[in-house]
Amino acid sequence: MVIEMNINASSKPNTHHWLAVFFMASCVAIAFWLTPHATWFEHIGKPQFENVVPKQFGDWVEVSDVLGSAIVDPEQQDALNSLYTQIVGRTYLHKPSGRQVMLSVAYGDNQTFSKQLHRPESCYSSQGFKIESLQEEVLNTSSFPINVRRMTASRSSTLEQVTYFIRIGDKVISGPPSALNYARMGMGLKGYIADGLLFRVSEVADDAKLSNQLNDQFINDLLKAIGPAQQAILIGPKV
Repeated sequence: MVIEMNINASSKPNTHHWLAVFFMASCVAIAFWLTPHATWFEHIGKPQFENVVPKQFGDWVEVSDVLGSAIVDPEQQDALNSLYTQIVGRTYLHKPSGRQVMLSVAYGDNQTFSKQLHRPESCYSSQGFKIESLQEEVLNTSSFPINVRRMTASRSSTLEQVTYFIRIGDKVISGPPSALNYARMGMGLKGYIADGLLFRVSEVADDAKLSNQLNDQFINDLLKAIGPAQQAILIGPKV
């Protein structure tokens, strides 16, 4: 009789076991539902930035890169190629003043943790530049205000005045490096794998104020020269 009772007891369903199975299955289903499967890159039409940014517009025209670029150099090209799917580096002449502005557009179509774009201050520092100043400002554009960062970097006797912004998914972000993660997660909740764009312009000059004005003029002239769809690719859609 005792043997039969033990057999019958052991044959009863284990409620805790089935609850655990149900919980794990639910977690898998929720994780799959929350994981984005569409890319923002495809949503905005798979942009090719060589074509998005014109080589000539307004008072600006591309010239040979006699100044060189502080970020895109042969020593770091392999590392950059592993992070970004597209890189555009150009130098533009401002015809009325004869001054030159360097442009760098670094784009990654998939902003996973291992491929998140790098902020210029870290790239400049790794190449021997000293970051003299770094602050955030709001740039008024013809579309809407965007957050930019101003940076003065020095190496030997050279000063470079940098203005840059970062777009993650559908908006330009600001704040500390953690802001990239929050923006990426926000795009995930919308069902998209975020892309990332680093847009940098700079001038080799001593006067930060005058250079910032020229950098701002370049950005505004560029945005005015392209259509709404191309503007959205650079700075996100107008909300």
